[in-house]
Amino acid sequence: MSGPAQALQASSGWLALAALLVSVAVLFWLIALQRRVRTVTPDIRRLVRDMEGKNLERVVQDLLANMEFLSGRLGRLQVASDELEQRLRATVQHLGLVRYNADATVGGELSFALALLNGERNGVLMTCLHTLDECRLYIRQVDAGACAHELSDEEAEALDLALNRRRRERDEARRMRRTRWREKDQSLASRATSNHRRGDQRAE
Repeated sequence: MSGPAQALQASSGWLALAALLVSVAVLFWLIALQRRVRTVTPDIRRLVRDMEGKNLERVVQDLLANMEFLSGRLGRLQVASDELEQRLRATVQHLGLVRYNADATVGGELSFALALLNGERNGVLMTCLHTLDECRLYIRQVDAGACAHELSDEEAEALDLALNRRRRERDEARRMRRTRWREKDQSLASRATSNHRRGDQRAE
């Protein structure tokens, strides 16, 4: 076989291999494209079903109008939420109550000191003094958690309870969790010790 014929035969082999590789690549591309079409087809069908005889431009306009309506609704909800938050901050959120006997001859702890504060720690401090002959009520103003008047021990305790109740509740909950964990550890240790003793008794 002559040289040109051999070169032509070799070139034909390479061309056939290249064509095979291109065919395989096109096959994989077609498979990927088919999967993509299967994924998009349900969305297209749903869009066409919702069109109800409208053209695509009208459908897009309706979608934009709905988005604008929802955006306005969301803005109004945000404004209402901000107003509600401001109103809540003005409501009573901190409370401290201390009952005691202002008169040693009168029992039942009928006297009390009551602190009522809002979210800004502003509010009032009420003191009721109940004696055998009369009952008096005093009201003092509280600004930013402080009172300009001198306070009795009961009033100071009531104000402190109102200001630090949440922190104390968190501390109490944390203390209770530690107690439960400690009791659980002690129970497990006791059980392990009991099992160890049983094992020693069986060995004897």
